[in-house]
Amino acid sequence: MDIQALKKVSELDVFSLLVFKLIYETGFANFAAKELAVSAPKISRCLTSLRVIFNDELFFRRQQGLKPTPLAERLYQPVCQLCDMVSKIERVADESQNHHQMPILHIAVSPSIITSVAIALSKLPRNVIGKVSLHSWQVDTEELIYNGELDFGIGFDTQNAHGLEASPIANVKSFCVVGNVNHEFWASVDEIKLENIIQHSIVYLSCKGFNCRIDPLELYCQTNGLFIEDIECVAKLEDWYWHMLTMDSLAITICNEGSFAQQIPQLRVEKLPDSEFNKLNSVMAMPSYCLIERAEHYRRYSLETKQMIIDITKSLLI
Repeated sequence: MDIQALKKVSELDVFSLLVFKLIYETGFANFAAKELAVSAPKISRCLTSLRVIFNDELFFRRQQGLKPTPLAERLYQPVCQLCDMVSKIERVADESQNHHQMPILHIAVSPSIITSVAIALSKLPRNVIGKVSLHSWQVDTEELIYNGELDFGIGFDTQNAHGLEASPIANVKSFCVVGNVNHEFWASVDEIKLENIIQHSIVYLSCKGFNCRIDPLELYCQTNGLFIEDIECVAKLEDWYWHMLTMDSLAITICNEGSFAQQIPQLRVEKLPDSEFNKLNSVMAMPSYCLIERAEHYRRYSLETKQMIIDITKSLLI
């Protein structure tokens, strides 16, 4: 047996072979990136690795796309056979795993509703949905969903990054005010109005796709020439709570998250009148919460599970 040839084979990885197969069949690296749901630089790195292993260019760039070299022509059939074999092994392994337990779902959720979603999911029997690992939505969440590191997300459809699919769930229809139970705000007003709220320190939770640049309350003040003395943005849910508890700040949030905050004895929650909610909605239309996911053939969860998550989220916003 040729030791050098064996060494080359041992250095191969299945993903790179899939890259080779797709580029050979289509002639385009960007198609391989889309089909495998990875970034173009990753495809480029795989192709470079294959070229080093085989000491061959493998594909030449032409106007019509990438054309295979003679060596690539000879490699195509063996590579297809190996990919098919690996695919069969993967199916057997998946069937064995699914027979024993349901896979853990990894879901990204906007921090504005993550607590409410967690509580709602905790009430479901484990044999209905299995274990769910929630991840607070971050700046790289779309990329993690696209790469398959997260199953899907519940967030705002603002830019449809990476070609992900978005299914609208519901819009926010009401807000509430949250603050320390001993805050002077509660004693000084008979009716809750935005003009009274902004007389105090304000804290808001930044959510990508909604208020990460400016909060509706701040925009309302700018639009109407109102002065807001102290408004601070936080990125973490725990910081939002601590700010209200120790910095005497008021916050505006969706009602379901507010109802959870009310379980903390030191916090008080009151619904914002519809007239005041409409003031905010008039300057910054409330965005739609969406279920954001990869193309259908990459999903490892059922339509029933997807609909269950949509229904739970919708119930929190109505």
